[in-house]
Amino acid sequence: MAASSRKQEGLRKLECFLWFDNVSYWLSRTRDLIANAETYSYPAFLESFREIRRESRRAEFSLLLALYKFQRKMEAQPSDAHER
Repeated sequence: MAASSRKQEGLRKLECFLWFDNVSYWLSRTRDLIANAETYSYPAFLESFREIRRESRRAEFSLLLALYKFQRKMEAQPSDAHER
């Protein structure tokens, strides 16, 4: 495997890890909102929940896209058995 190919694979992995962390962040924000729900009026809770879910869905979509790109890159590489 060429060095640039390993670097590209590393970048794809890093992108997946970053988006995974982003999804985790929005899930933790959702958890915190639920934990503190009694401190909000219903309209304020609903507005906050909708905003968090919108951002969470964006992060989830970006993670899926990054995983798909990573999968495609892995499929395009020859397997170790063929390289020997």
